[in-house]
Amino acid sequence: MDEYTMNGHFANQERLADEQVRDSALAGTLPPRTTLETFREKGHVRFIDWGLTPLALSQASPLKADETHSPFRDHVERGVPYPTYCRRAQFYIDHEWFLEAGEEMPTHKPNPRMGGDYPLGLSSGHSRWSVHSMNHTNEVVLGTHRGEPTALVNPDDAKARRVADGDLIRIFNDLGSFPVRARLAPSVRPGQIVSYNGWDGSQYRGWGGANEIEPGMVKWIGFAGGYGHLAYLSTNWQPVPADRWVRCDFESV
Repeated sequence: MDEYTMNGHFANQERLADEQVRDSALAGTLPPRTTLETFREKGHVRFIDWGLTPLALSQASPLKADETHSPFRDHVERGVPYPTYCRRAQFYIDHEWFLEAGEEMPTHKPNPRMGGDYPLGLSSGHSRWSVHSMNHTNEVVLGTHRGEPTALVNPDDAKARRVADGDLIRIFNDLGSFPVRARLAPSVRPGQIVSYNGWDGSQYRGWGGANEIEPGMVKWIGFAGGYGHLAYLSTNWQPVPADRWVRCDFESV
């Protein structure tokens, strides 16, 4: 514990948050002399620079005060070449792997039935309350949601399986299963389950979350390289398995 908190210096969440804000100001991404106290006085503080992040290259646009941020302004307004093979905004990719896959141009393909032949598809995304699991167990954040992992399901799908809002359900496929509380959401399309990421493993019974049913399929053209902008970095988490429309079903526990 002493090593984790630097001998108790960061045992207090208030002190830790203040240190994070001050470090951001020193790194140049927030205005100079920004602290947690000044943050609270102003209500919000705009970023002033991207800092050292690969996202700066993909955004390629300055952060200006009182202006809505739009990507690619460096390319459009300043004539900075795109980091592509032809140095322009490129859609056609004549890489032999893309040609073999029939994806030299942007095209739609139905998702493979990852996980088995089941009627529902699991999709994900970032939770509105948190981004990473280290935030979900924060005492303040715990008070802004139901306090445990949930999965959003369509009311008709829930009714067909005799599931009510708040019931514990088991989501399963050929690979595995995990328990989670059902949240009935009319905004979720029939045949869909939404399981946002960021929940900590300790919040699930048995420490098993949505990753238990992800087959881990990686698209093979994701390994293509040596072609302009097709040079993947570890900080961009590519290529990785996708949790987009994993086939599954659920039942009441």
